Amino acid sequence: MAGKGKDSVYKVVELVGTSTKSWEDAAKNAVETAAGSLRDLR
Repeated sequence: MAGKGKDSVYKVVELVGTSTKSWEDAAKNAVETAAGSLRDLR
């Protein structure tokens, strides 16, 4: 496959967060928790 650009590989992770305030706060909590054990989280 000469001439092709670099291939990218992505891992999809499903997160579940909870909050009594809002879904935005629940999502923020889930991402912050996941960031403690996952590298290059975007």
